[in-house]
Amino acid sequence: MNFYNKGMQKKSVLFLSCEHASNAVPEFLKAYFKSKDAKAILKTHRGYDIGAGDVFWELAKIVRTSYAIQGAYTRLAIDLNRNTNKNHRYSEFTEDASESEKERLEGYWDGFRDAFLGAVKAELSKKNPSQIVHLSIHSFTPELDGKVRNADIGILYDPSRKKEAAYAKAFKKNLETYCPELRVRFNYPYTGKNDGHATALRKLYSDADYLGFEIEFNQGMLVHSNPEDVAQLIAESLPE
Repeated sequence: MNFYNKGMQKKSVLFLSCEHASNAVPEFLKAYFKSKDAKAILKTHRGYDIGAGDVFWELAKIVRTSYAIQGAYTRLAIDLNRNTNKNHRYSEFTEDASESEKERLEGYWDGFRDAFLGAVKAELSKKNPSQIVHLSIHSFTPELDGKVRNADIGILYDPSRKKEAAYAKAFKKNLETYCPELRVRFNYPYTGKNDGHATALRKLYSDADYLGFEIEFNQGMLVHSNPEDVAQLIAESLPE
């Protein structure tokens, strides 16, 4: 995969992440999730991004990636896609956890972020570094608060970053060419500048080195398609 950069073809490498892949609860937090209500919530979108982990792994099989990582626990323990305010990383189930328990959770958050950042630094420290294209894989519910979401795939990015915007535009065009009936929207159902993993990395690197995208797919797509199909659609549509 190559991406046009400053009038030259600069090699690009693909990095994948899936922050909300799992609804597993760390053993030391089991007591906070023992109620029937908590167990039920863990099975919903609040507990994890349904289908995102499956699509992530299928995509990692299909395309050549330089680095891929997924979260091991539910975001209701600690949210790997939240940055600025540590309190926002916790849910109502863990906000009253002990200091030692929160230290363990922060260690898990740090480990995930540090591993990804370390891979980014390793790539960009090479003599001839490649441009990093980071896809953070997520899913969204077909309906929220009684309102139907009118998109199949959302490409979340920062419009102020020119190379990121150009890549997003090409990606959307390819998706719609590959599957004309597909409803693809920019910065939907959330904005790409929201607090998140990619947002944090954009603050560290220009888009000459790093392009960060959250790819949000509608969970309704998995009613008629399997994760392999969704992953193949994304893979076939990546800009050259």
